Formats: sequence, structure tokens, C-alpha cells
Amino acid sequence: MAAIAGCGTVASGVQPVPSGGLAPRSAAAIAELPGSGSPPEPLVEDQDGTPALLLAFLGPDEPTAPTLVATPPNRADTSAHGSPPRASALANGLYNPMPGGVMAGYRGDTGLDIAGNRLPVYAIATGTLDYSEPGHTLWTGPGDTANTVRLKLDEPIPFGERQITHVWYAHLSELRYQQAEGADPRISIQAGEQLGISGVANSSPHLHLGLLLDNVVSQRWGSYLLEDEIREVLGGFRHRQRLP
Repeated sequence: MAAIAGCGTVASGVQPVPSGGLAPRSAAAIAELPGSGSPPEPLVEDQDGTPALLLAFLGPDEPTAPTLVATPPNRADTSAHGSPPRASALANGLYNPMPGGVMAGYRGDTGLDIAGNRLPVYAIATGTLDYSEPGHTLWTGPGDTANTVRLKLDEPIPFGERQITHVWYAHLSELRYQQAEGADPRISIQAGEQLGISGVANSSPHLHLGLLLDNVVSQRWGSYLLEDEIREVLGGFRHRQRLP
């Protein structure tokens, strides 16, 4: 079982990333994140209404326009597991990965960080679990929630001349399913179905969302989308913009 880097950590075979990623946050700063309840007053906000304490987690607003645009396929709106909690579809047909979360992270990471304190996490599209279990991440310290999910999509999402074949969710505090890597049979997941609850890594409450390309799941450099590309796939969201 390989440990995957993310959120500023460099693993073997992954190109080093610049410093300035997610820094540890104080308890007061964590309390201001989405899902933590009503913030105290007065609350200073920037021009787009984002609380000032949250801006420290989100980092500078310097998005880079992606050069490719994804075209997601249509998705079924039914569940194979009764009536579990479900997310709403986004405008482009994919499903909301973490309603209420705020787009964070930076371009050198292995995916997109979505800030939020223990919010429900959902499948962006229909697929089959590769695994849903603890591990598969380097963030396994005393304060980290080390649950991860990898979902193989039933229908790959075109991205230029490449295809998004897998979705990787990291730092979950709770999992809806427990499935070890290599288990048989594997669990089928419907678009919008809940996978778990977001958690914490490096003292920062957030979900790490990775979109992996062309059936390469080792997450070596060039085999995954960068954070601005993932925001574009989800519907063109801006850095620091809140998901509906």
C-alpha cells in the first residue's frame, strides 16, 4: 500500500513543490472555518465576503487559467444503496464534492484543497471503490485524520486529449464504507452519494481532492490535475470561492 503525497508533501517520484502551502492553524483559526458554527463578531471580510481568518488558510488569490477544459458525461440520479445522503448536481453535471467548502490550496499541490471543518463529502460521479480505508497518505500524525477513498469512474471524464479516470479523497475523519484495497467484490457508488466526512491534515481542516489521469494512480508528476484545473473541471470556480 503506497503512501500518497498531498497538501505540500513530496513523495518519491513527485516533482518538488514550492514552499508556502498549508500551514498549521490555531484552534481559533480552525473555529472560523466552514462547518464550525457561527463566527464571533465583529468579523472582517474581504471584497468577496470571505472571513479574514479564513483567508490565512486559503493563501494568496493568484489563480492560473487552465489551458484545457473538461466535458463531464451525463450521470444517473439514482442510488444503489437505498436512500443515503446525496449532494446536488453542479451546473456542468458533476456532483458537489463538499457543499459549503471553500476553494483553497495552491498550484504546486497534487490536487485541490477544499477548506471546511468536518463537512459531508460526496462522489462527484458514478464509479466503483478501489478502497475506502485508513492509509494511502503520508499525513498520519497524531492530529491527522488519515482516511482516504479512491473512486474509479464508470465513465472517464475527457480532459483535452487525456481522461480523468479516478478521484482521490484524502484526510477524511469518517468513512461511510470500509473497503480494503484489493477487496472483491467492490462497492458501487452513485453520483452524489456520500463517502464520508472531511477531516484534518497538518492542523488544517480540509478535504484534499485529486483527479487522476489515464488510469495512473501512483500520483507521479503529470498524472493528476493541478488545483486550478480541478476548479475548472468542477465548473470554473475561483480560488477562495465557496461551493454551493
